[in-house]
Amino acid sequence: MIFVQTKQHSSEWIKYLAVALICALVAIDGMSFAFADPGKSGGQYVIADNKGGSEEDFTITMVMKSESVAARLGGYHGILGFLHNFAVPALLADAEVASFFGNLTTTPDDIEQCLAMLLDHDLGGSSKKNGAILESGHRCRSSMSKIHRGRNIPDETVTKFISIVGEQAVLVGVSAADVAAIAKVLERYRGGTRNK
Repeated sequence: MIFVQTKQHSSEWIKYLAVALICALVAIDGMSFAFADPGKSGGQYVIADNKGGSEEDFTITMVMKSESVAARLGGYHGILGFLHNFAVPALLADAEVASFFGNLTTTPDDIEQCLAMLLDHDLGGSSKKNGAILESGHRCRSSMSKIHRGRNIPDETVTKFISIVGEQAVLVGVSAADVAAIAKVLERYRGGTRNK
């Protein structure tokens, strides 16, 4: 038996093949375009491609609810806003913690951005954990030991740092479970931070 396809059937198969390929690409690589934008998606992740660099150039391809802590915190931008507006001012208001922020070779903005990416990544977000090159030209580093070398930060100061970040998170309405997740991530870096 010889199967003869009509032109109409072959164009239908091409459409199905194209849809299957798009779905495969989204499944493999599409999540790297995820960003949280509560204003546009009600706190949900929007899978989008920003080829032009402006807000008008976003092509939204899928909306889905994410259960990651990073998503609930607003992703990288939400975490960065929290650090800049709440956590860092509270940390600098504490004399014991603030004393370790003197004589830095990295700018506070660069530190905030790198920490926001690290937290976003470790809490289930799409940021790079390290190696990102910021607009300033600073490259986020991966080694906590190297970053904190020569600071001689005592263990109790690390505890205070984590506590202050948690207190500020509670004040802005972060759930107890998410505060615990943030503390757990910060605890992971204790060994590379203290007494270096």
